[in-house]
Amino acid sequence: MRSRPLALARRIVLVASLLVGPGIVVTAAPAQAYTPTAATTAAYEARVIYQINVQRVKYVHGKLGTGTCPDKYAESWAAYLARTRAFYHRDMTTILVGCSATRAAENLARGYSADGTVVAWMASAGHRANVLDGSLTRIGVAAVYANGQWTVDASFTRG
Repeated sequence: MRSRPLALARRIVLVASLLVGPGIVVTAAPAQAYTPTAATTAAYEARVIYQINVQRVKYVHGKLGTGTCPDKYAESWAAYLARTRAFYHRDMTTILVGCSATRAAENLARGYSADGTVVAWMASAGHRANVLDGSLTRIGVAAVYANGQWTVDASFTRG
C-alpha cells in the first residue's frame, strides 16, 4: 500500500513538470570574452618581429630595429582597423612625415597567429617585398585582438 502514495506523488510531479516544463529555461552562464593580457599582446608583437627578422637573415638582409615612431603609427592604425572592422592600407605620407622617414611601407594581417602572419606575408609578393626590402631599417608592430581575431599592422621605415 505504501507504493501507491509514492506512485501518485511521482505522477503528480510528472504532470506538474509537463505543465510547467515548457516555461522553465535553463541557460549557461554567459561566456567570458577572451581578452589577452598586455604581456600576451607584447609577446605576439615580438614574435612577429622575430619571424620577420628570421626571414631577413635567411635572405641576407640585415635585421630590422624596433622604432618608437613606426610603432606609434602601427598601434593607432591596428586599433582603428580592429575597432571598425575595416581593413585597408593608409596613406604612407602620414608615416613619412610623422617619422621624418625617407621610406615607409606597411603590411596588414587579420586572423592569423603571429607565425602565420609572417608566413602569409611571405606568400604574398607585395608583402614579401616589404619584409625583404633592404632599404627599410625600422619596424613597429601592433597586434589588437577584437571580434575573436588578431588584427596586425607592421609599419616599416627608413630614416
